[in-house]
Amino acid sequence: MRSSSLSAVCAGLVAVAVSEVAYAQTVIPSTVVLAAMAVPLAHVGQLPQQHLEVGNQVFDDSVGGFRTYLDSKRAAEPQLFEALEPKVQALESRTNTALTVFAAGLVGGVASTVYAFAGRDTCYEPNVNDPSFAAKSQAWGACNNGNLTHLAIFTAVGLGVITLGGIGAYLVAPHRSDMLNLVNEHNRISAEPIRLQLGYDPAHRLTLAGVSTTF
Repeated sequence: MRSSSLSAVCAGLVAVAVSEVAYAQTVIPSTVVLAAMAVPLAHVGQLPQQHLEVGNQVFDDSVGGFRTYLDSKRAAEPQLFEALEPKVQALESRTNTALTVFAAGLVGGVASTVYAFAGRDTCYEPNVNDPSFAAKSQAWGACNNGNLTHLAIFTAVGLGVITLGGIGAYLVAPHRSDMLNLVNEHNRISAEPIRLQLGYDPAHRLTLAGVSTTF
């Protein structure tokens, strides 16, 4: 059981690491323009979060945030909307599929874990004064051993299903590289580029404000 929990934690850490590596590999080949940096910590009232900026508008750095922006261009720039709509729909579909996979894994894992406890047999401890005490003691021990085996198997299955659901969701879901590709595609066909605000870097006490990525 402990090894299964450790495997789940390791899988999560590996997933985060892979995501960060993919993001770095996507940004480095691009032409990255820093609009402002080296802002002292004392001048930062609130730590800015990573987001998208277009002109004086701010959107969440996510597929949903890009969808909000794109819908605002439906009437004003129909050609831009038509060009990017299929790509956004594809990412939205992947997001929904990832949520479905994760939810299925979570429900299946929880159900298996609940059954690991609820599905145990009732074991009756024999009375020492019972003439059949020896036989009943043996049956009682076998019942307890069976419950332990049942508990271990279905708890491990539950943890495994949750882990697989999380891994499957991560593999299907859009990654940072997908968002950057979408932003770059937008910037290639739009006169008003999207700026990717990276936010605050606590390690270097700097604020990286405004990054526009283009090829």
